[in-house]
Amino acid sequence: MWIKRLALAGFSFSAMGLGVPAESFLSNTSPVLDGPALLAADDAPVQSLAPSTPEATAPQTKAAREDLILLTVDKSRLSADLSTLPEAGKASELLKTFRIAIGKEDGDKQREGDNRTPEGIYFTAKPIDGKALPQKYGPIAIPIDFPNPIDKFSRKTGYGIWLHGVEKDTRVDQAKVTEGCVAFYNSDIESLTSWLQPDQAIVVIAHDASVVNKVDDQKAVQQRTEEWAAAWKARELEKYMAFYSPEFVNADKNLKAWHAYKQAVFGTYKEMKIDFDVMRVVTHPKYALSVMNQDFRGDKHFTSVGRKMLYWMRGADGRWYITREVFENRKIKPMKFSQAEIANLSSRRSSASISTGMGTTPNL
Repeated sequence: MWIKRLALAGFSFSAMGLGVPAESFLSNTSPVLDGPALLAADDAPVQSLAPSTPEATAPQTKAAREDLILLTVDKSRLSADLSTLPEAGKASELLKTFRIAIGKEDGDKQREGDNRTPEGIYFTAKPIDGKALPQKYGPIAIPIDFPNPIDKFSRKTGYGIWLHGVEKDTRVDQAKVTEGCVAFYNSDIESLTSWLQPDQAIVVIAHDASVVNKVDDQKAVQQRTEEWAAAWKARELEKYMAFYSPEFVNADKNLKAWHAYKQAVFGTYKEMKIDFDVMRVVTHPKYALSVMNQDFRGDKHFTSVGRKMLYWMRGADGRWYITREVFENRKIKPMKFSQAEIANLSSRRSSASISTGMGTTPNL
């Protein structure tokens, strides 16, 4: 469909490498697009279709720290906080706050072309070089995996939501100007690129970020995740299945089919060993995510290593239940960075503050 739209608009596919900009640049008679279709199944890696820069890497300095990276977008305050996402029980460290611009319309994105910025928990994909895009996207764009499994469960439509720069930094000052993306001052998106590693960094978007990662919610989901893992390791089928929502679906399996499938798996192996590491929990008012590396070994002839993502939603009883489950054949990897790199990020001023004297705090 999106290829047909571009063809109608007379746009060159070869110039963009089959990529579509995140905000529509088609004629007013064409449907509004949100961006490139990220053609991936729920359990497949998200790949951008547009030309991209090589994966950004941190400067080659001796690593003093190692952690996952989280970007929390607060739509009500027009700001985005870059911070660490440590393991349970450890405090997150705020690295820097950035000023942003968001969708023209208020509220959570529901359908393609509604000009709203989605609210939820996402992973970043490979950056797209701004040279391959119209000028209004600035020097670089970083796609996120909207619609994710929960968005699809909620029947939201649209695609191609990006974090990107702008043709002029004054566009960010206008606050609500995009068709659903999150826009940054150009120097800010450039500095973020080395921190938001493809398929590794997590982006949380909320109307009010103060309700993201509430301590009680994180503790509850962490405990539920650990209990789920323990039941799986012990092959306690009914206890294990009790963590799943009645609305659970995995590919073509509903809850009943998932029960039968897991019963068969539990009975297949004489020896079954499952280990988890790099477990992290992110909570949002709408749902929560547990992500971890999973190492499954059945007897001596089957091995499956990758990352497991559990999407949790509250049930009528107030407890968290797994609504979607995704496994990918790649690991979640904490980023290595030094204190000097943190200092460099903190000291770097946005291009808007250099050119206009404006800081990164919204002037509302």
